[in-house]
Amino acid sequence: MNEILVVLGAAVINFAFGGVWYTLLGEKWLKAWGLNKSEIDKKDPTPYLVAFIGSVWSSYGLFLIIKHIIPNNIWELLTIAVGGWLFIVVGCGAKRYSFARRSFEAFIIDYLPDFFGFIFMSILIWLSLY
Repeated sequence: MNEILVVLGAAVINFAFGGVWYTLLGEKWLKAWGLNKSEIDKKDPTPYLVAFIGSVWSSYGLFLIIKHIIPNNIWELLTIAVGGWLFIVVGCGAKRYSFARRSFEAFIIDYLPDFFGFIFMSILIWLSLY
């Protein structure tokens, strides 16, 4: 039961951080994607639900990796977090942005919060295991 709470707690932190991120960078994000506010339906819960499910999914994946690797110190943990973000998340996302012809700014706005999210979630998970 404790593991479920840790995964959900890490997911909530990641989701909340994403909310703050896009609140602060919303205008730049709209511009980078070539959108305007009228095209965004704030009453549609689907994007928020998908974002939360994605946070749970990422949190659980990090939990499994950290639990099985058992990093000995914060530097090993950060290597897992940053490596997972860079080599998996960014690696998979970069090709989609390239083929979609999206700007580098859009890519950075969308993927940088995941960098911080991976670090926050990893630290919370690691601390809960020890």
